[in-house]
Amino acid sequence: MSTATAIQPEKYNRVAISLHWIIAALMIYMLTLGEELMEVREGETLSLYGPTLHASLGILVLLLSAVRIAWRIINPAPPLPPMAAWQVKATAAIHGMLYLLTLVIPLLGLLAMAPYGLERLDADKVSFFWLFPVNLFPNLGEWTAELHEITGNLAKILIILHVLAALKHQFIDRDNLIRRMTFR
Repeated sequence: MSTATAIQPEKYNRVAISLHWIIAALMIYMLTLGEELMEVREGETLSLYGPTLHASLGILVLLLSAVRIAWRIINPAPPLPPMAAWQVKATAAIHGMLYLLTLVIPLLGLLAMAPYGLERLDADKVSFFWLFPVNLFPNLGEWTAELHEITGNLAKILIILHVLAALKHQFIDRDNLIRRMTFR
């Protein structure tokens, strides 16, 4: 057993942990099954359950991510366990990109609503949890939807890297890094 096993790293606070896992669950759902919610053929209405749920969950990711980033600025991350300098840089880069993508992907989704809705009926019926319409932005073109998809694919890759790195730290390095983001 290595000496790293005995290290008990400082933890994130409950707010940060809660926001992390809620956003993670929403992102994984949206990146794996969210596209199916938007499957509405040309000429059909967007007033269906799926498009509103997709938009609502995306906006929820955006709002929670803004809160999480503000919380993180006010409450810095606990120190990392000892690791190579390249790992520290990779950790910062991946976390930074994930934070950015939790903002950019939903914003691009909102921008993609207008061009997507042109070929379907009632785009103004898509709402945030059936409270208010979300088709508020001008039609900037289909590039918004394409970039929404590209950034979603990038997020999938980064999430996989993030999870693999956490598992490496837990089971190979045995430095208890995962403990920083658990309630125990």
